[in-house]
Formats: sequence, C-alpha cells, structure tokens
Amino acid sequence: MAHSHPPLPWLRAFEASARHRSFTLAAAELGLTPAAVSYQVRALEAELGYPLFARKNRTLEPTRLAELYLPFVARAFAELSRATDEVFGRQGPKAVRLRCLPSVAQLWLIPRLRGWQALHPEVQITLNVGSWSGMMDQGQLDLDIRYGDGTPGEDGSEPLRAERLVAVCTARLAEKAGSKAALAALPLIDILGVADTWESFLGTRALPPPAYRVDQSAVALGLAAEGLGVALVWHLFAAPYLADGRLMRALPEAEDSPTPHDLRLVMAESGGGPRPEVLLFRDWLFAEMAATPH
Repeated sequence: MAHSHPPLPWLRAFEASARHRSFTLAAAELGLTPAAVSYQVRALEAELGYPLFARKNRTLEPTRLAELYLPFVARAFAELSRATDEVFGRQGPKAVRLRCLPSVAQLWLIPRLRGWQALHPEVQITLNVGSWSGMMDQGQLDLDIRYGDGTPGEDGSEPLRAERLVAVCTARLAEKAGSKAALAALPLIDILGVADTWESFLGTRALPPPAYRVDQSAVALGLAAEGLGVALVWHLFAAPYLADGRLMRALPEAEDSPTPHDLRLVMAESGGGPRPEVLLFRDWLFAEMAATPH
C-alpha cells in the first residue's frame, strides 16, 4: 500500500529546524549546509501549501500549523529509530539529552562540562536551552532542569538545589547602598517573570521604575557588571561574578534572602528504565550542585 507523505529528508529538515529554531543549528546536526536545510523546508512548505516558520532575523518562529504538525513528525522519527534498533540491534553512540534554563547553562553548567567530559568522553551531551516544555512529553529529552516552588511536583521532579537571593552591583554603586532604604534609591534591574521581586526583597512597593527590564538572570548580571544598575539574582548565578570581583554585594551577606523557589530535575519516563549514561549524568549533576557553595 502506497503511503502519502512528503519526502523524509524534508520532514527531517523541518523537525530539526523546529527543535533548534535555527537552520544553522539544524544543518550542523544533519550534516548539511544551512542553505540546503532552508531549501528542504521551503520545498515542504510548497508541498503542504502552508508556511511553517516566520523568519525573524536569525531565529525561526514556528507557525501554529507547524506546532500542531511537529509532535506527529517527531514521534514518527522516534518510532522509526526504535523499530530499527529493535529489529536490527543497532547500537548508537551514548548520549544524554538535557534541557536546561539559559542562566543555569551559561552561569553554572557550561563551566563544569569539561570535568564531565574528562570523566566520560564517550557520552555525547545534547543541550537545549529553549523554553519549549513539550520536548519532554514528546520523548526528545532525558533530563530537564526546571524552576520549582520548593515542593515536590506531580511531574516526578527531584529537588536539585535550594537557593537564596543576593543583590549585586559594581563597587561604585555598592558605596551608595549600605541599607535596603538606600538600595531602593539606586537604579534597579528587573527580571521579568520571576516570583522573587525587588518589592518582596526590599519590603516595599514604593519603588521607582526600574532602570532595565530583562528576561534572564545572565543578562541582568551583564548589565550590573557594566555599572548600569543593581541585579537581584540567585547566589548560584552571582557566584562567578563575586568570585572574580566583577560584582560585589550591595548589602552585607546577612541581608541575603532565602527563597522558597528552587531548581528541580525531571527524568523522562522510560519503559525500560533510564539508560546508564543518563543515570551517570544525573548523579554527576547532583554531586556538582552539592559541591557548589551556597
């Protein structure tokens, strides 16, 4: 019986481009040029009669139809891979697929991956830092580092690290702080979407408009290091800046504030149980977190 579907290379180009939201990253994964991937996606769009991506600068934004189509395509390729392994016994390279919050990746994980590589050079790490939470449900991840509210979740997550808040800035601005009242008068950097706000940290709603609003702790720390304001971040994120002197506490350490929020680790459910390399990486993450000063 004949099957009606677009050519598999076009579908593979679409799936990789949607997952990475980039023709360049998809091309690196598929061993093609970005132009070839872009051509295959355009051919698929012409075949289907609908656009699949809005092209914005260097990023791709899947259309609503693409978001509906992608899970089916991803599952089909995953099922095909499983069937090939089961029938022919093919063993691929050891790999761990991790989704991680951007600030955790940039400020904590990446500087430590050399240590992991020295221990397990045979294990390939695929690191996703996007916000697409559906990747876990579609079988495209082994582990997911997420924010949590300090209580065990129904997603089977494990507490990875409890945290505390610290206000950081350059030495010049720190000279003008000294107390929460004085700190409130300095240029503050807001991080959008976080529960730990300046209002709760300073205990007041009477604050002037922030100097900057950003969506990542890493960006807030970059602005603070340029002397453009004071950032309120987790100690885990501030630690590299405090250690090398780019930033200092705006208030004494005793003014650091505990937060009920934490980092949590979710492991994908698998009928055969997690692969050995996934368990190794999970245990390594916990050991590295335990060794990181609070």
